[in-house]
Amino acid sequence: MRVLFALHQFFPESRAGVELVTLGLAKELKARGHEPFVLAAKRSLPGGIRPYETEDYEHEGVPVRRVGRPEEGPSRPYRLNYENERMAEKAREYAREIRPDVVHAMHLQGLSASVVPAFKDLGLPVVFTAADFWTVCPVVDLRRHDGALCRGPETHHCVRCIASRNPEPRINRRADLPDAAVRAAGLLSRTPLARFSGALRQVADVRERPARIRERMEGADRVFAYTRLTQDLLGKNGIGGGNTLVSPYGIDAARLRTAGDTRCPSDTLRVGFVGTLAPHKGPDLPVRAFRMLAPGLDATLRVYGGGEGYEDYAEGLRRLAAGDARIEFPGAFAKEDLGQVLAGMDVLVVPSRWYENAPGVIFEAFAAGLPVVATDLGGMSEFVRHGENGLLFPLDDAGTLAQRLRRLAEEPGLLRRLRNGVPPVKTVGEYAGELENVYAGVAGNK
Repeated sequence: MRVLFALHQFFPESRAGVELVTLGLAKELKARGHEPFVLAAKRSLPGGIRPYETEDYEHEGVPVRRVGRPEEGPSRPYRLNYENERMAEKAREYAREIRPDVVHAMHLQGLSASVVPAFKDLGLPVVFTAADFWTVCPVVDLRRHDGALCRGPETHHCVRCIASRNPEPRINRRADLPDAAVRAAGLLSRTPLARFSGALRQVADVRERPARIRERMEGADRVFAYTRLTQDLLGKNGIGGGNTLVSPYGIDAARLRTAGDTRCPSDTLRVGFVGTLAPHKGPDLPVRAFRMLAPGLDATLRVYGGGEGYEDYAEGLRRLAAGDARIEFPGAFAKEDLGQVLAGMDVLVVPSRWYENAPGVIFEAFAAGLPVVATDLGGMSEFVRHGENGLLFPLDDAGTLAQRLRRLAEEPGLLRRLRNGVPPVKTVGEYAGELENVYAGVAGNK
């Protein structure tokens, strides 16, 4: 079977979660005798690929075609983020060349939702995985400009959310506009005045985003969600409906199992954080929690990760920890060293301030035999079961997190019981086996 994976970016420059899952699946399917291909968007930068220009190459034996995204900038029509007919035509061209049996859309940002009907026009079945909340949320993570968690799009919030993520100060400041002003702009964007105002046209594009994406996603034959939370949020916002299946992705667990075997016993509770040093990931919470613990408590905290793009926040973390010798910042590490890093911990803290759609670091911790202390939010709490394989604490509550860590350090047998409750994790091979059956089913219905 020939399988075309479509996603927002790919190796070698981009190597985040969706890219890792896609590459792992492609290699596993190839080992099973299938023919995987990748179609990916790529940012258009000076001196690099130009908008809608294509480049072909292979990455670890997988054929890849990348297409340059429209140039960034405030004058670019916002509509191109989700509706882009030129990108759809590039998708048609590649599909005509390679003639896949099925298309698996892993992420549509950059490519736009327009590629779904483009593939369907060619009679191709399309499977879509909601790796995050892009189909519902224009800034992907359902975390509003004011820090509140969100359940779906509202134009007056979405406009400010988009502005808050823009690096240009003159646009970023629009996130602070009064609610009444943004609501008024939303109303004016429905009038003929929008034809004469670039700003109102952009607001109109944001307002129309949910309906336009829903229309295009109706062509998906199957929708996968990693969690029940995602399934619920998609359904409430008109995506997937009865076609949505809940299935977490698989990971390369074999390389991490040895971490549990090589972990040395310690009288000291060794707490760890692994991730980007960014506010939404919440690494300040375990630092704050440690500052609340009695100085004599036998525990340490290692905060692993880099703060690229969040340098001020990362520096603030170090200032927050200053003077507490129990807290260390070893920095980022190579992916191949993850097992060694996890082998030096007794428990992993995942203190995120957003839903975290099935964070891989939890699966990796479980594969290494580590219990997890996590924020009690859907996406994390579906995997971390309080008192069984880890502990949960309320959103943004460093005080309760400190209590959880104190229990782990002082309550006899608790850490051992949680460690014994850590479940086996799904492997890439098991995930590929699930998808093979789905692919065969939708391809048979062409």
